[in-house]
Amino acid sequence: MKANKIEESKCYELKVGKNTTIVKVVKIERRVNGSLVFACNNVKTNKPLTVSDEKRFIKLVKTNDESTSKKTESKSKKTHSKNIGEMSCINAAHRVLLESKRPMHVREIYETAVEKNYCNLNGLTPILTLSACLQLEIKKHGKNSRFKKIERGLFTAK
Repeated sequence: MKANKIEESKCYELKVGKNTTIVKVVKIERRVNGSLVFACNNVKTNKPLTVSDEKRFIKLVKTNDESTSKKTESKSKKTHSKNIGEMSCINAAHRVLLESKRPMHVREIYETAVEKNYCNLNGLTPILTLSACLQLEIKKHGKNSRFKKIERGLFTAK
């Protein structure tokens, strides 16, 4: 990209090694020898960087404040809102164990909670996550815990 096309307070795609990143040009300075230096901030990390070669600028990136605010708004709604009947995995496990009135294995607790739409863990290892939550509550609360570990992977509600 030509240096005369690069403007302050605009975002550009910048080549960094074999990769690219989005930067915002903060200030353009002319050195004593006549070359231009661009003071930029990485848009993702907000770290400052100095670019002395205008050939590293690939293209102008259009930024819409409205579209980014809509994206963050929809993300926050997804993470903070829960569907009717959904609860945390630990509360769902407690409810399942209270309803069953018998000790259950972690896999069985998780499958029952998902089946009844009490919760849904979106991860690679939801059963291990639930097991860790149960064990952490027992360790953290001790005798006041809502759960009791019978044997490896087998829990009951108090």
